[in-house]
Amino acid sequence: MLMKLQVNSQTTSITENRVKTFINEKGDTLVQMCYKDARTLLNDVLEYQYTDSLLGVYKDRDSLNTKTITLQKETIVKLSLKQSNYDTIIDNLNEINKNKDNEINFQIDIIKQQKKEIRKQKFYKTLSTIGSVVLPIITLLMLN
Repeated sequence: MLMKLQVNSQTTSITENRVKTFINEKGDTLVQMCYKDARTLLNDVLEYQYTDSLLGVYKDRDSLNTKTITLQKETIVKLSLKQSNYDTIIDNLNEINKNKDNEINFQIDIIKQQKKEIRKQKFYKTLSTIGSVVLPIITLLMLN
């Protein structure tokens, strides 16, 4: 024996308006709706109000972060320029050091050449002194 179950159906489409608006004698608009819909709308309004209040704070923080990033970029550029200047100074000092070494080597060569010339001049002086003493003696001996 089969038994049939009785099923109740319910329609899900609502054809009537869930929200009704009225305008009173003072010109105020009144909105009428069910509690569940009003609660959903109020939750959304509170959430958006909270979000909107945070938006200003986030904009301020974003502005501060942007300024911080800009300052950091400027600092990086200045430090890079400073490092470049230090590298140039180091290169210049190394070049000056090389030039000083070359100058010292040239001066050492000049001193060596002058020492040779001084020895040569001393030899000539000694030779001329000996010649000036010996030559008159030889001349006197030859004349006698």
